[in-house]
This record gives sequence, C-alpha cells and structure tokens, in this order.
Amino acid sequence: MLQLTVVIMSILKSDFGMAIRLLRNGQYIDIITPDGNRLKQLLQHKCLQTTFHDEFSVSKMIGKGSFAKVYLAAKKSSGVQYAIKAFNKEFMLEQFKGKESLENEIRVMRRLNQDNLVHLHEVYETQNSVYFVLDLLQGGELLTRAKTNPFSKEALQKLMYNFIKALIHIHSKKCIHRNLKPENLLLKNKESSTDVVIADFGLATFLNEQILFKRCGTPGFVAPEILIYKEEDPFYDDKCDIFSAGVIFYILLTGRQPFQGQDYKAILRSNKNCEINFNLKEILSSSAKLQDLLRKMLQQNPKDRPSAETCLQHPYFKEIFNMKDLIEIQENLIQYELENQYRIQKKGSFDSQTGSMELITRSPAFNGRIETIGSFSNGSVPGSSNRLEKPQQQQQFSKFSQFCQNIKNVQQDSNSSSQASPLNKKNDSQDLHKFALKNSYQKKKQLSVDDDYVNEESVHLEDAIQKLNSQTPKIGLFKKSASYKVPKTTQE
Repeated sequence: MLQLTVVIMSILKSDFGMAIRLLRNGQYIDIITPDGNRLKQLLQHKCLQTTFHDEFSVSKMIGKGSFAKVYLAAKKSSGVQYAIKAFNKEFMLEQFKGKESLENEIRVMRRLNQDNLVHLHEVYETQNSVYFVLDLLQGGELLTRAKTNPFSKEALQKLMYNFIKALIHIHSKKCIHRNLKPENLLLKNKESSTDVVIADFGLATFLNEQILFKRCGTPGFVAPEILIYKEEDPFYDDKCDIFSAGVIFYILLTGRQPFQGQDYKAILRSNKNCEINFNLKEILSSSAKLQDLLRKMLQQNPKDRPSAETCLQHPYFKEIFNMKDLIEIQENLIQYELENQYRIQKKGSFDSQTGSMELITRSPAFNGRIETIGSFSNGSVPGSSNRLEKPQQQQQFSKFSQFCQNIKNVQQDSNSSSQASPLNKKNDSQDLHKFALKNSYQKKKQLSVDDDYVNEESVHLEDAIQKLNSQTPKIGLFKKSASYKVPKTTQE
C-alpha cells in the first residue's frame, strides 16, 4: 500500500500518451494512459505537486503566523481565488520535528471534510517552499466580529451549534484539534456571523496513531488534563477539545477570559486549577440551559465533560437541533476503520517529547482578512528578515541530543549536495517569496507621498533579493533524494 501524503506527482509526455509519475525516496512508477486527466484530478488531491508557479498567480500577503505566511492567489486556469499557506522548507527543518509536523498537518486535513472546517485543496512543493491551497475565507476572525457586533443570544446559540457540529466530524475521525481558540475560528463571509470555520490543524493528531507532541495548546484555552499529563499517564481523549470550546463559549458570552493572570505562569496555573468565575452578570442573566451546558463543558475532570455529540443534543440546542447532523458519524467511523486499520496495527512511533515539558504552541497565519496586508514586502516591518521568525520559546535538548542532531544534519546536507541535479533546479525567480519581492518593487514604482519610505523599501528589497539569490536551491523536504532525472516534461 502506497502512502500518497508525501509522494510527488509530475506529468510527463511519452510516445504512448500522458504519463503520470509518482516519486518517493528516489523510486517511482509511471502510469501511462491516452487520457490521464481524470486520474490527474484524483491524484492532485492526494499527492504533492511541483508546478505551483505555473498554475497560480500570486497577488499579495494577507497573513503571517509563527510557522507560515499566507498569500492571496488565483488559479490561472479558472480564476478562482485561494488562500495559500506557505512554509519555508529551510525554516521548518530547523524546528523541533518540523518536517514531521508538516506531514502530519497534511495528513489530518486530507482526512477531514466538513462545511465548518477549512478545506485543503492541493499541496505543492517547490525548491524552497511547501504550499497549502486553502479556502479563501473573507469573514475575518470570529473575535474581531464579536468586538464590533456582539452576538445576540440567538446568534450565539447558532454559532456554538455550528462549532460543535464541526467538532463531531473531527472526533468521529478519531482526531483531536488541541489548539482551539478564537484566533483559529474564522467566518466564511462578511454577511453571516454564525457560519464559523475551524482552521489551523498544525497541532491536531489522530488518536491511537503516531503522536508528535504530547503537551501542546495555548495558555488559557488548553484543557487541564493536557497540562498535568505525564509520559507514563494514559493519553487524553477528545474531551480536551470540548474544554477549549467551553472557554471560547465563555468569552463570547461574557467578553472576559475565564483564566486570569499577570503572566504566562499565572495564567497556566489558573488554567490548570480550572479556577472559573460563573457568577458574572452576563452568565447569571442567561437561560438555565445555557448555564448548564457551559458548566458541563468546563468541568475540570474530562470524565465529567460531555462528548461533542452529547453537547449537540443538549436542551440548549433543542430549538435548532437536527438529527441529520449526527447521521454521518456512523458512516465516518466505518470509513475510518477501512482507511486506518493497518495504521493502528503498525508498530513503532515517534520519540516522545523529551526535555522541557513546556507547551508546543503555534499562532495562526490566516486571519480571514484579505484587505489588511498589502504587497508582499510590506507584510513585515521594513528592514526585518523575510524569513519566518523563530518562536521565542524553543524546545530544550540535552547536549548529547544536540550533538547527535548536528551530526545528523551534517550527513543530510552532505547527501543532499551529492545528489543535486541541475536538470531539476528551477530558476530562483520562480520561488514565491522572490515573486513577492519583485511584485512589490514594481508596485512601488508609482510616486509615493513619503519618498524616504520608498527609498528605504528599495534598499531593503535589493538586499533581500541578493540574499535570496545567494541561497542554494533545495528540493525534497519530504523525500531522501534531492533530485531525480526525468525526460523533458510538459507542466500543466
């Protein structure tokens, strides 16, 4: 059985018709057929592709997180706009289990498919980057909307219903999100305040499978069982997402964070002890049904918390509950068993998180707004590095672990250099970030009121281009072979 998550698909032209090549770890198979368009359409949602710059026209940056940047782009063949989440390969390889976490995010998003979840359409890998093609959500962040237009009791009820319905789908796939917070809840459009979409699955994981990070989440939103988890303890379950959803419910209802503190440690301590004030006037003036559901979702002991399915059937949602929203669970579980039976039986796992037990935390890149960050260059402060900044809190390793990792990196760099092939190297100007710089430079040609700012941008631009041009292109973040020799291809 071939796992297509990190298999590269390329289109070749042969004497017998279109050939689809599937490559992984230096080995490949060619599928030759007179009409391969249908097969290509199926595989492009399962494999990595290499023709991003040929198929997409990128206009500007619209978001930036701790691990990725997001761009607005249109597919040339259809004109449809998408949000492109871009990961710098060199940066990801420097992170603790960065490569594995990126592969995990792809695998998670490809197995989830529900209206209230952001959809991953395609994945591309180029010399320097990996690109996720995602739905373009223009409604902005949920919390931003709530600040300008506070939710009515009816709107809040409908919003939470859609939110929990999405969690039912995630949990039915034996998956947990583990990073639910207002920043990761986006709205589909500007017209509706209840069509919420869950985004950013960078810390999501499948239960009973390889788990990269045991303790992760955001202080103030993470479930207590994650904070007190120890390596020898039984692993927590999907009830951790119910707690985080309860915190979001509390914030939308009261406008306040349930876990107060002057610093990181104080917030975590309150979060861990589950010290919540339910005597606020906004809560006491709400219906008894709402208060009951809120208290149950925020129970400190996960055994006392309801499942997502039970939450949806709570009397609070009686007026809008639809039994059809639960029908897909059985179908999903059956499909899950068919797809993942061999994975559960597969022995071995990633090394458990060692050293410091600090939470692995990520900030979202996409905020659902496309009008705030203009061209590529001014997506960051002028004069700052174009590379993604490293998170302030880094995983701590022993000196022996660092030594072993350094030896491993040297060996990988050596192998990559020896296998590099000029036939597979793309022109540096094709990389998305370099397109960004050139695009910004052209737009800056028009006269600006602040000439000094334009001159400063130009100097910064030239330095950035020189830095990018001096880098050695790399390909194959997910595979051992750095390049492969193929006949001249027709990229579509």
